[in-house]
Amino acid sequence: MKGIEYKVRNNLHIYIAIDLSCNQFQGKIPKVTGEHRWIALLNLSHNSLTGHIPSLLRNMKELQYLDLSSNQLTGAIPPQLTTLIFLEVLNLSGNQYRGEIPQKGQFNTFNNNSYLENSALCGLPLTKKCANTASPPTRSQKW
Repeated sequence: MKGIEYKVRNNLHIYIAIDLSCNQFQGKIPKVTGEHRWIALLNLSHNSLTGHIPSLLRNMKELQYLDLSSNQLTGAIPPQLTTLIFLEVLNLSGNQYRGEIPQKGQFNTFNNNSYLENSALCGLPLTKKCANTASPPTRSQKW
């Protein structure tokens, strides 16, 4: 993969690596991408992709490496992606994501580098806290 050695752990299945990085692709990530269950590596970085991350990517149960960095992707990171239990490498940096980073499953293992240059993202592992939209209940005291 462009000079980076990456080992796919399981040998029982045929895995597919798709690297379409550094092209001039525009538009949304096709929803059909989520129908390819046996993809282990998906790299769509350094293009001009727009829109949201399709929640259908959750169907890619064997995905171990996902790089969507350096595009113009927007919206929230779909919490459905936390079901990708084999995901070891995630790079969503250099986009326009917003909202709280999902805190479940493999997402608890990724560091700041996975989310760099997304100024509207908040929550762990970033130091930027999310605004608490719900006020804590107030207790009225009777004297």
